[in-house]
Amino acid sequence: MRSGNSEHPLPNISKSPGQAEYVMGMYALTLVMILAMVTLQILQYKADSDIAEDALAASALAALDVDPYRYGMDHMLVINNPEHAMDIFRDALKANMELGNDYRPLSGNASYVSGEVSVDDFRIYLVDGDAVTEYRVTDTGTVSLSGLYGELKTPGGQTVRSAGCYAAISFDTKGFMGTVVRAYKDVYAEMVSDPSGIRD
Repeated sequence: MRSGNSEHPLPNISKSPGQAEYVMGMYALTLVMILAMVTLQILQYKADSDIAEDALAASALAALDVDPYRYGMDHMLVINNPEHAMDIFRDALKANMELGNDYRPLSGNASYVSGEVSVDDFRIYLVDGDAVTEYRVTDTGTVSLSGLYGELKTPGGQTVRSAGCYAAISFDTKGFMGTVVRAYKDVYAEMVSDPSGIRD
């Protein structure tokens, strides 16, 4: 077949059966693979988040170093030394997250941590009658704040009802395609000597 204004033959255009279906199938397969990778990354983030939260909660519970003699005498939950409680927390955090003294992962086992773990906030709460005392421990010292029972809240929004520990940490974690994301975790752990004695 020749065109009317040229001596050159027209190209023979023919579609092989199934060519469109093949192309569409490749696009669909690529989309499914991308969705699977994203889903796996989200599941990995969730698992890593749960591991970090569990390690942080266990470390905060370890920091609740209650005076056993005072509890034995009048069942009061008293933490005599908030600075010492901070030291206990730091040691427990390093053990629970498998960190070295520089707060970096000891091995590749803690793959969700990329770099140094930072302790951003640490507070001890004590309740005595209607008074609640908050001790915020920092590298430069300890600052105390007093409040009323049922009104004083942690930075995370929890109402303080008994002796407790609030802690917050942050660290870099590697994400999809090597991106680095800053993760922030906080927890409030509370000790209750007599659950029936907690007031609403």
